[in-house]
Amino acid sequence: MAIAQFIEAMSDKLFFTVIAVADELNAYKVFETLNARGVRLSATDLLKNYLFSVLARDNEGSHELEDMERRWEAMVGRLGSESFPDFLRMHWNSRESFTRQSELFKTIHSRIDAREKVFSLLRNMDQDIDIYLALTQPEESQWPPRWRQCAQELRMFSVRQPFPMLMAARRNHQDADFESLLSATVVLAFRYNVIGAQHTGEQERVYHAVALRIARAEITRASEVLEGLRPIYLTDDGFRAAFADKSIKTTATRNNKVVRYILCKLERQWSGLEVDFDSSSYTIEHVLPQNPVEGWEAFRDSDLESFIYRLGNMTMLEAGKNRDIGNVSFVDKKTRSAGEHVCLDKKIAEDNANWTPERIESRQRALANIAASVWRIAQLS
Repeated sequence: MAIAQFIEAMSDKLFFTVIAVADELNAYKVFETLNARGVRLSATDLLKNYLFSVLARDNEGSHELEDMERRWEAMVGRLGSESFPDFLRMHWNSRESFTRQSELFKTIHSRIDAREKVFSLLRNMDQDIDIYLALTQPEESQWPPRWRQCAQELRMFSVRQPFPMLMAARRNHQDADFESLLSATVVLAFRYNVIGAQHTGEQERVYHAVALRIARAEITRASEVLEGLRPIYLTDDGFRAAFADKSIKTTATRNNKVVRYILCKLERQWSGLEVDFDSSSYTIEHVLPQNPVEGWEAFRDSDLESFIYRLGNMTMLEAGKNRDIGNVSFVDKKTRSAGEHVCLDKKIAEDNANWTPERIESRQRALANIAASVWRIAQLS
């Protein structure tokens, strides 16, 4: 009874409008008008509608519309409707003038105005979709392991600005050149975004300018591309200074992963020891604990937050030992971590009689020097 009353109440509040049109072109115009007047449609719906209207306006046969429908649905099916607008913008910016997401539909509306342009757009999108998916979903791609690793690192950094440039490079460059550019992009992103925290607007403009030059075959070698990216390569001095002051709050899952990545890379550079930053065998050890108790009088309460998450205060430790050590004093930590085979951790115990703000800053400066040799592009340094 209650369900019946609910249905009856809802049906009293619903109304449907049927609009009869003479042909498909008028149907597309009505579709756009409804959207403009408040029936919100996605950018994907709008673009599909517009492209269909171009074909209908040119009096193309039903087979043309069916061909476009088939291609369109195949692409949306692979990407998902939510990712489609992002893919479309990356695709467009890898070939054409720079366009922001909010301006994308308007830009395409003004540029794609004939049948041949519609199908050229579809062909080009077909060409780029595999590259985009490999960059955004590397685990599912057929790329070589090194390429997938680089794409995973860019995703971990939450950096997408290089995608148009990488899409253009994959289309136009040989595998070896593309791999070197992909690796260089990880270094650029680490210096510029993760450590430098620089403004992404300038970065996006530089990547787009280079993407356009690649697409137009104005630059054909990886070395030329790197020169074009020089404006967003944080210099060694700038990188060391930014790294020496960097704090990353590891309570956030993404930040925790980034710190593990940093510490494992530094360990490999320092000692040659390979530590998998995804492995559960190791965890981040905050030398000054996140919840300090006794034995940390060198740190004022007001300083705790700023020093706990400094990179100089963190190291990797075997998971079992980290649980055992807990929040004890630095002297006890030194004793309990004796024999630890992660060299960066051993050096903390070997080089420090106590743990103070000054020792954290000194260690972080030393790590900054190591980092400058890990994340480095020889041509640009």
